Amino acid sequence: GNCSFNIKIQKGSIECIIFYKTTDTMKLVLYTALSLIFTGFGIIDDEITRQKNFKVNSAFIAMNGYDPVSYFRAGPEKGSKFISHAYKGINYWFITEANRTEFIGNPDKYEPAWGGWCGHAMALKGEKVEINPLCYKIIQGRNVLFYKTVFANALSNWEKELKKTPEIELMKKGDFFWNSIMSK
Repeated sequence: GNCSFNIKIQKGSIECIIFYKTTDTMKLVLYTALSLIFTGFGIIDDEITRQKNFKVNSAFIAMNGYDPVSYFRAGPEKGSKFISHAYKGINYWFITEANRTEFIGNPDKYEPAWGGWCGHAMALKGEKVEINPLCYKIIQGRNVLFYKTVFANALSNWEKELKKTPEIELMKKGDFFWNSIMSK
């Protein structure tokens, strides 16, 4: 039978179009070969690592369902499960189709820093600490989320830390710790 396929691999996504007229055995061989290729590129491993380390719920929804693009606009708003997008194994919800489209065009800009864990804890100790999705700061074009309760506010602690450590250094430390976590 005839078999042709196109594979387009871009940062964070795979597009695979297969046209075939062949036997079930050939389909199985093709599926197995494609699975091995994708695993070889580390795409499946990357998704599993992200799901294990990002701050997500059991359905791999990030940011407690808040729209990641909204933080860069009027402020955080809870997204809708009906307007969603999965990026490298992590699910994001959006308030509008326009925000979803904006995210798809530039996911690295809109994903929260350090997997969505508390910026203060990550930058100072490399620890994964819960966040309040309404407590955030856009730093160097990145959304850094923070822990906040009635008794504690990690964003306030971050601001106090800036008297001793420049913000760019805190961001570098957070990146170092996060890269270490993601490489395990």
